[in-house]
Amino acid sequence: MSLKFRCDKCKVYCDDMSPALSHIRERAHRKKAKELQKLTLLLKIPPPGKAQCHSLSSALESVVAEFGLNDPDMKRRQNILTLVEKVLQPVLPDCKFRLYGSSCTRFGFKDSDVNIDVKFPSHFQHPDVLLVAQEHLSKSALFVSVEGDFHRRMPVVVCKEKSSGLICKVSAGNESACLTTAYLTELANLEPQLVPLVVCFRYWAKICCVDQMEEGGLPSYCFALMVISFLQRCKEPVLPSYLESVGLHVSKLKSFSLTGVEKGHVLWVYDQTSSDSSQDKAVKKGKCPLVFNGRSPSVLLGKLWIELLRYYSLEFQIPEKVISVRTNGDLWRDLKDWPKKRIAIEDPFAIQRNVARMLSSQMMFEYLVHCLKTTYKYFASPSKSPAGKVSSSSQSGKSVRAANHVDSVKRSPRVAAEGLNRSRVRSSPQSAEELEDSDCVIELERDEEHTHTQTEGEDEEDEGSGCDHWGDEIFPFEREMSDDGGSEEAASVLNKPKAELTKSESSPTAPEGFQYVFSKRFFSNGKSPVLICSLCKSDGHSKQDCPEDFKRMELEPLPLMTLDFLQILNEVCEQCYRDFAPDDVEVKVREHILQDFETFLRCQVPGAKLVLFGSSKNGFGFKQSDLDICMTLDGQDTAEGLDSMAVIESLAKALRKHHSLRNILPITTAKVPIVKFYHTKTGLEGDISLYNTLVRE
Repeated sequence: MSLKFRCDKCKVYCDDMSPALSHIRERAHRKKAKELQKLTLLLKIPPPGKAQCHSLSSALESVVAEFGLNDPDMKRRQNILTLVEKVLQPVLPDCKFRLYGSSCTRFGFKDSDVNIDVKFPSHFQHPDVLLVAQEHLSKSALFVSVEGDFHRRMPVVVCKEKSSGLICKVSAGNESACLTTAYLTELANLEPQLVPLVVCFRYWAKICCVDQMEEGGLPSYCFALMVISFLQRCKEPVLPSYLESVGLHVSKLKSFSLTGVEKGHVLWVYDQTSSDSSQDKAVKKGKCPLVFNGRSPSVLLGKLWIELLRYYSLEFQIPEKVISVRTNGDLWRDLKDWPKKRIAIEDPFAIQRNVARMLSSQMMFEYLVHCLKTTYKYFASPSKSPAGKVSSSSQSGKSVRAANHVDSVKRSPRVAAEGLNRSRVRSSPQSAEELEDSDCVIELERDEEHTHTQTEGEDEEDEGSGCDHWGDEIFPFEREMSDDGGSEEAASVLNKPKAELTKSESSPTAPEGFQYVFSKRFFSNGKSPVLICSLCKSDGHSKQDCPEDFKRMELEPLPLMTLDFLQILNEVCEQCYRDFAPDDVEVKVREHILQDFETFLRCQVPGAKLVLFGSSKNGFGFKQSDLDICMTLDGQDTAEGLDSMAVIESLAKALRKHHSLRNILPITTAKVPIVKFYHTKTGLEGDISLYNTLVRE
């Protein structure tokens, strides 16, 4: 009859003592034990007292006053917008210029970039607008260091306003960012606690170096969405959730979308026409308030700050759920078919888009979670010392030192019984009595060594008696785990009531007795983030130092071209064209397919009009190149007011009825939603987009 050991930490089973001892010496087990120790300490932290919350509120307000945007800062940004209009309006007379981002929401810092978007009419082309802006801003004496960054997802012209020294970024047609800005601005004007919370959260992210997209961090407005989502889900909600305000269940979230903001309300659409399972195919529209109608008593800023950190470090399952402001229910990754990796934050107005996708490194994600937990530990623990360290009575100091050894792993056979549950293995299931008997074996071994364990614990206490404060290390057990004892004493300490663990909670202290410092030392515990290049996605360097950046490549001069070489090169190019270019027959076939599609779709979608664009239209493609088709509707020049994703879904349903098409696949998560298809008679693949007018002009 053999013995079987089970590790509760790692969920690993061992058939004998030898592999059990090997397991507890493994790095993975020790790392897991260390994580459980951290979690134990964090969960034991009691709620903050009133004096502590007042002191923390003062510290947060000081951060906002020092680094946040005030009225003169906002006016200065409006003046920069006026200067840009002054330079560009004469050459772009039909365009409108608008601020977006922190220059409207007040969620930024005094030195944050000034984001300006150019709204241009349909007869303009996106690249032309930015090229004109770059040319005329360079000629102006009001701006310096003008450069075009056209290789990013949203191209911009970057410049510096001369008098203020602020960086200004000019984009074109960034409707999504402007819509999100309008939502955040309206919400910030209505809820007074939102701006200080977001500014402090962003300042924390800046200190921890997790807010730089170029280095693998999160976009700045992600932290605003995280704060709003928390305020909708905290124990006493500060902000309402929109799906529940309408009276819908979280299972209906897929058909529920936000469309805009209007006078303190968010506009929504509930569209079930694209849902196969729904009986009701009607489209419902409405609006719900951004804040509660009846103003509840304001919660202390310090209390909300601690609850925010606790929520994302301990309560919210970041790898499993999606952070969304549309609902306060649990939005699991499975409902959106998103991978269970790292962090996911839903765009409020483009719900298929994960705005946190820039954080693609697991190491950066783990560093982010580490900083959240460390910061929560720092702020939630009463801090009284001038340097911002946690100070406590000798009793609580001993308790924490003992707690550092809870579930500690030892390299001796006797600890195998403490770290691994031993039970007898039989072919038939064990009874409850047999399980109790096997547990008795563990307790017996613990009793035999209880005296020795206590002695070792006292020795370690004597060794650490020279340190009066354990705030020097946010997680004291972060250092290499001790091989000595003390676990029994620590376990008994952690089982005590919370009032016994923190004496500072029982004795009231004036708010000025608590001091907190916004410092990377206390937020990261000495760890540094891993640099992630946004260009090649590798770690260890930033985008500016990326070896794969074509801008950094030095090209060697080529030798002079001879006439013979030129003739050969001409012949090769001409032969390449004859071999790969589509012939006249294929061009006519593509036009015939287009006319067939348009005739068919007009029966399904009245007013539908199709045009070819891309290589099928300009002749730059190969034989059998994809068909690129753009669909518009009669009487409507732009897609403004249309639910593009719903139209694409309806278009896919209609195309499935066509006898010559197969593999119909709607892709609504792309920046430009499309429907992909395969034409069986010709073997051509293609896609249909909606109002993709810029690429077809």
